[in-house]
Amino acid sequence: MSKYVIETGQLTKRYHGKAAVDGLNLQIPEGSIYGFLGPNGAGKSTTMKLLLGLTARDSGSIRIAGKELNDKSRSSILRQVGSLIENPSYYGNLTAHENLQISCMLLGLPFSEIDRVLSIVRLDGQKRKKTAHFSLGMKQRLGLAAALLGSPKLVLLDEPTNGLDPAGIHEMRELIKSLPAKYGMTVMISSHLLAEMEQTADHIGIISQGQLIFQDTLARLQEQNTRYLCLRTSDDALAASLLRERPIPGGAPVCLDGDGLRIPLPPDRTAAAVMRRLFEAGIDLYRAQESAQSLEDIYLDMVKEAGL
Repeated sequence: MSKYVIETGQLTKRYHGKAAVDGLNLQIPEGSIYGFLGPNGAGKSTTMKLLLGLTARDSGSIRIAGKELNDKSRSSILRQVGSLIENPSYYGNLTAHENLQISCMLLGLPFSEIDRVLSIVRLDGQKRKKTAHFSLGMKQRLGLAAALLGSPKLVLLDEPTNGLDPAGIHEMRELIKSLPAKYGMTVMISSHLLAEMEQTADHIGIISQGQLIFQDTLARLQEQNTRYLCLRTSDDALAASLLRERPIPGGAPVCLDGDGLRIPLPPDRTAAAVMRRLFEAGIDLYRAQESAQSLEDIYLDMVKEAGL
């Protein structure tokens, strides 16, 4: 059975009587990259602030590394936790090295930590540059460096690729993916960029209006997608009518849209029978290809089904 670095029980936070986080039961395995997905306003940032003790919960429990988070334990627990919540802030007139010196002093860490974390985020060549002259991507990497000070066991990252260009997103993604394997860290990363999480995370939690509507491995989420056989023909309308009049084995529905015909992926023999039927009716087959739902499609279907 997996050891969970984060466990919450019916975690709830309300603002003005409305639940921003509603009965959340998180289970984040040790050594995983846990993608916490949901649209803006779904409760992702609030959840992370609750986990860090930055916001008081109304009810529920939080356990981090097997210890209950409360006023007495918060300080000792958070020594093992690094975080990058919302936009990192710096003293623009100070260099990257000088900004991290301040962080080290606040955390009671030696300055030798600075070169180590700057090397991890590949900013060691920029440590004497004032942060006012940093690009957004460099600032995000410096924020990640600050989160890695002291070699925390757990790192919480709130929308770390927000506002980055494609090159910056790729660089941040590769840095995050290296943390469990190289440094033994567990990473919880929130995002509304569903396709990005598909390339980064191995475990997924989906939140909508404060409620957790899915939690499992990425592989289990992908298993829930629907795969289709997509056909383009010389007469799509006639082909659809033919297949509806004489349904294919299994009774799979036929969908006709601007891209052609789409049916739930049948076995190979059934697919061959479909194509043979079209040929016998004088309908030319231009293209046949398999397609599958994207992670975003699966997410939207889950939200719709949950009625949130």
